[in-house]
Amino acid sequence: MTVRTLTVAGGLVLLGVVAYLCLWPVPAEPVSWPASTPPGYTGAHAPNTRLSGLHTIDIETEFGPEHIAIGPDGKLYAAMTSGNLLRMEPDGSNQQIFANTGGRVLGFAFDAEGRMIAADAMKGLLAIDTDGSVRLLTERVGDGDPVGYANSVVVAPDGNIYFTDSSTHFSPAQWGGTYEASVLDILEQAASGRVLAYDPVTASTRVVAHGLSFANGIVLSSDGRALFVAETGRYRIWAVDSGARDLDVRSGSEQARVLLDNLPGYPDNLMRGREGRIWVGLFRPRNSAADALSQKPFLRKVLLRLPRSMLPVGEPYGHVFAFDEGGRVTEDLQDPEGAYPETTGVTETADRLYIHSLHAPAIGWVRRDSTMAAQLEDIYILRSIREQRTPVTDGCAASKTGFEPFSTDAERSFSFWSVSARTDDGRLIDSKHTRVAELRACFGPTQDRARQNFYAEVQLDAISFRGTGECLALAIDFPESGLFPVRCHLILSGLSAPFVGGLLTTNTISSGARFGGDTEPPGYTQASIATIRLWRSQEIQHVRPQEH
Repeated sequence: MTVRTLTVAGGLVLLGVVAYLCLWPVPAEPVSWPASTPPGYTGAHAPNTRLSGLHTIDIETEFGPEHIAIGPDGKLYAAMTSGNLLRMEPDGSNQQIFANTGGRVLGFAFDAEGRMIAADAMKGLLAIDTDGSVRLLTERVGDGDPVGYANSVVVAPDGNIYFTDSSTHFSPAQWGGTYEASVLDILEQAASGRVLAYDPVTASTRVVAHGLSFANGIVLSSDGRALFVAETGRYRIWAVDSGARDLDVRSGSEQARVLLDNLPGYPDNLMRGREGRIWVGLFRPRNSAADALSQKPFLRKVLLRLPRSMLPVGEPYGHVFAFDEGGRVTEDLQDPEGAYPETTGVTETADRLYIHSLHAPAIGWVRRDSTMAAQLEDIYILRSIREQRTPVTDGCAASKTGFEPFSTDAERSFSFWSVSARTDDGRLIDSKHTRVAELRACFGPTQDRARQNFYAEVQLDAISFRGTGECLALAIDFPESGLFPVRCHLILSGLSAPFVGGLLTTNTISSGARFGGDTEPPGYTQASIATIRLWRSQEIQHVRPQEH
């Protein structure tokens, strides 16, 4: 064979490969979408190893405990890749097959009668009686509108059942399983996912909301008015009005808002925990190459022609966290080694955190006190700046504050700002990063001229509280003429669960500049550097489960 022949043959092969990558039909039609710059592991998601070294429960030949929950009977239930639903004691003993749906259950909950309500990606919405018998509740919204990818479910106190339909374009039953269907949907980014509601009285199904890129985990707010929904394909969690009907979440309606945005990974299951916590699992971290293709739909179409092992996905990384209904992250557990693969959620009991997984050969768990004992308080370091605002009539009345206010300038308003510090020595580098809180204060005299009575009402993100205390002038004309340092403290009360109290302290430089962020004479940070410490209730555990 001549060199020329080899060259021609090689060129034809190369041409064939190019033609395949560019022209071979694929089932998805990718669309452009604006991916935000990945935030990395910072702030509330700063790197830690609190999820490392999990205990495990052996599940023998089973695989992929995608969803785990405690049933009304106190047993632990887990959904496996095989279609089996396992039932066992909380310590993992006495395992048995409770039911097999013949499909793949990705999420389940229990209704008031103790029945399991399961979202099966292959079958639809199912009811499983206490004897393990399975029956179909719904597999379609209406004629010509099937439920393609039932994923997660929550049962409301009134009996209505809300569940996610991850994709109306790609059904696992038609596309070789849940993984292939999810890859197609997330690379397409057509946002065909939706939230559905099933009424067991009328046996009817309606669309609550649509326009989600792979709708996944779902939980109900404590008042029942909102549904929190994980949008896996766009790294965020929504709050959607549970009473909405056929709402497009992209419409700008007040019935849907993004609660948590630009997460560092793909959010999966949402689970109610204790003390108001909502847990979410990030089954993979984000991949910068994948985000870089967000506005390059042609290249994503090329990717769909490659073997799935060549797709840009994040490295294994265990990560689960909890947030409250205001969207504030309250707990964060990570395993940078990713020893327990693809963490999809958390089931919290008084003693344990059970970790869900898409592909683990065991059920992972960690003692609750080992991960959360250090989290009995939340600490904030903030800068406060006095703002010029109109006082509220009788805002500082003695009946509210407990002391007589100053005759003038008794009521003062402050904004609170997050700060940034150098990691090597803690020195402050940005004392006005993001506005995070508001404080309205009242002051009054005492018999000691250096002391003032101090009362305040604070709104910190979604947390409201009040405090009483005092301020003490520590020196005059220090650190230079016209300035004087003041130390204040407030004992905090009026907090909602899980908080039981707290302490606010400030270090202030007062000066001739009453408002804004500069002193007179200039050069110092006017107003305060404040610390806020919020304390959680501590539950004393008397019984510890047996390790398995």
